[in-house]
Amino acid sequence: MNPIQRLEALPEEILRTFHPDFIFLIEPDKIQHFPARNMSHNQKIHEVKKRLDHSLMVTHWNEHEIIYSPELTVFALLPKE
Repeated sequence: MNPIQRLEALPEEILRTFHPDFIFLIEPDKIQHFPARNMSHNQKIHEVKKRLDHSLMVTHWNEHEIIYSPELTVFALLPKE
């Protein structure tokens, strides 16, 4: 499944947890989050690049920014502000 399909398959209880003070890393079997409070958008992107260390693409879903690589099973979600 691509990132959008995976997000659409998540339960509503999880979707409600997406908050702009966190960056979410979504893997097939788990979702991790880490603090991003008071980070600029560029700082958040830098953190994602450090964790994914790959050539990345960007798309949007429900106004959230999705950062992914078709070659990786993990992707990042930056919640809308």
